[in-house]
Amino acid sequence: MAALSPALHAQQAATELDAVRVNAYRAANSVSGATKTSTSVAETPQSVSVIERAELDARGVQSLNDAMRYVAGVSLESSGIDNRVDDFRIRGFDAGSWANNVTLDGMRAPQGSQWNRSMFDSWNLERVEVLKGPSAVMYGQVAPGGMVNQVSKTPQPGQRQQLRLGLDANGQYSAAFDVGTGTADDTHLVRLVGLYRDGDTQIKHTSQEHWFLAPSYTWQMAERTRLTLLGMYQKDDGGATYQFLPMDGTLRATPQGHMKNTTFIGEPDWNTFDRTLWTAGWMFEHAFNDHLTFSQSARRTHVDSLYRGVVTFGALSADGRTQNRRGVQGTGDSDGDTFDTRLQARFATGSVDHTVVVGWDWQRADWEGVRSAMSNPPPIDIFNPVYGGYVPTVASEAPTGGVNRQSGIYLQDQLSWGNWRMTLGGRYDWTKDDTSSSTRNLATGVAQLTGRSVIKSEAFTGRAGLLYVFDNGLTPYVSYAESFQPSTKSPLDSFANTAFEPVSGTQWEAGVKYQPANVDGLVTLSAFDLRQQDMIVDDPDPTHNTCGATGTVRCAIQGDEGRVRGVELEGRITPFDGFSLIGAAAWMDSEMIRSDAYKGRQLAMVPDYTASFWADYTFSGGALEGLSLAAGARYNGRSFGDSANLYRIPGYTLFDAAIRYDVGRVGSSDLQLALNLSNIADRRYVSTCTTVSSCYYGSGRTVMATARLGW
Repeated sequence: MAALSPALHAQQAATELDAVRVNAYRAANSVSGATKTSTSVAETPQSVSVIERAELDARGVQSLNDAMRYVAGVSLESSGIDNRVDDFRIRGFDAGSWANNVTLDGMRAPQGSQWNRSMFDSWNLERVEVLKGPSAVMYGQVAPGGMVNQVSKTPQPGQRQQLRLGLDANGQYSAAFDVGTGTADDTHLVRLVGLYRDGDTQIKHTSQEHWFLAPSYTWQMAERTRLTLLGMYQKDDGGATYQFLPMDGTLRATPQGHMKNTTFIGEPDWNTFDRTLWTAGWMFEHAFNDHLTFSQSARRTHVDSLYRGVVTFGALSADGRTQNRRGVQGTGDSDGDTFDTRLQARFATGSVDHTVVVGWDWQRADWEGVRSAMSNPPPIDIFNPVYGGYVPTVASEAPTGGVNRQSGIYLQDQLSWGNWRMTLGGRYDWTKDDTSSSTRNLATGVAQLTGRSVIKSEAFTGRAGLLYVFDNGLTPYVSYAESFQPSTKSPLDSFANTAFEPVSGTQWEAGVKYQPANVDGLVTLSAFDLRQQDMIVDDPDPTHNTCGATGTVRCAIQGDEGRVRGVELEGRITPFDGFSLIGAAAWMDSEMIRSDAYKGRQLAMVPDYTASFWADYTFSGGALEGLSLAAGARYNGRSFGDSANLYRIPGYTLFDAAIRYDVGRVGSSDLQLALNLSNIADRRYVSTCTTVSSCYYGSGRTVMATARLGW
């Protein structure tokens, strides 16, 4: 590997350094997602959080939502307990699966119909990169608040083998492995990662079977040429934990109190979420010399799913316990192709060093879905649910489909002059969304096209950042960045059936990073002013509720401008071997600064304060040698669930803990036992509430015991 490019040298060095640390939640040496180069996190003029594999394991992370619990400016579970997707917000804006803002190895998963989305298992991740603020120059259409890049496990020389067995308090059991090998000269390396999980979930009468296999292969084709092939096949079968819940009985108590956060108010025989997800792709790199490197990443992703559920229909009845319901069914299928090709050049002009990246990326998603209107099931008592007797019939179907395309060219120059660092970048994007929808009456067999739209968009986005590296580890910086997003709403979501324009965003950010010389860690303090123009919000006219493919949802309007101002403080630091700390805090002030209906109101789902703290200590000697104790606390402040600020969501505090014991050598293997707990007090809380029939509980107490063998 000695002749690889400087970028690969840095990435390999970071991997090797991380592997030998024990209980060190260290800041990554580099972050690939922010600049698509091996730039140090401390020298990136943007707020970035990186959760390494060691931290994911120590905290017992099971999903992307779990991974981001200790990241500043992030609010989780925007749609409550939901085993179908990763749903969260960064700096006040949707950045999860529904917004297609989650990437895997820098490439986006395909768009799809209403419920057809991807969700990648965190066991197959090497690290998680949370990029704050607009990142459109590198990725095209993204939300202004930020995005998440997941980095897959790939073959490594001298890889350590792992087997993990787990059991949680709901009775769900799991087995996972991570194994790899290679030739003596490391020319050929292979890795296989897999997991199987089955059993009950927190929600009563809901079980889920989940498994995946992810093979990868690296071929060092020549001294300066490397090819990595990656594949993954994943299956989810069982029920969905996602539920609409009534406002009365959750956000507001009834005479009977609050319903439990484990109560299921659907129908066990009509609760299904089945998904098949597979990916296949490659990452290729060729270094022409020490100064010029060609790279390409490509992937095909397929997702198909079946969702069935019984959810709320209107507000809770006047008796304070009876809830009307409706049945829903949706199928979806999508195929996505994405390519990212780039050329990196390192050179100098006088005393200024340059790292220039020029690239072109392209993506295409071909999708279709069918939403079915079902007969209504009988009402249910939310405090004493009785199931059965629901024989669903399909009255009508609403097929939708589309082809979404995006291509973009981008140019970035990272300049270094003495202790100064400057980043300049620009990008031009072309998008085309061709969608159609129809309805089909099953009784008459009559199908009718209800709408078709072809929306083309073009946009230029730019960013600039300036940073100074002091010898004492301080690096103050200032940056400006832009974003744009073609609307995910169709003309059917407008009362006048008019197309929505792209949504744009801008952000100014200033901050300082501190990376002490004698202590392993990184602390970032940042302040930002983030604005989104041409926002799409709920139509203020309450009679405009006949939109969407089914003609039964609230209509939307466009033209508002929202602003989020905030301050964030975040750090991962290991003061000495065996003791690690994570701290994160954010203050956010949101306001709709231009709107006919909501001016002066706060933006939906933006908590005013968030804070979290996690401490992890491993005893290195004496009778307790090998024992690790960890504890954490998370606070999420008050927010509003809707644009009109009708639904005030109170703040809440949750507590987590972990106990690990390194047993030591067991035969030829090392054995570690762990117990991870989150929301220890089983605090019942509402994550958000958007209407009287659309409220969502957050996750209750989870307890997971694991045994991990390594050799």
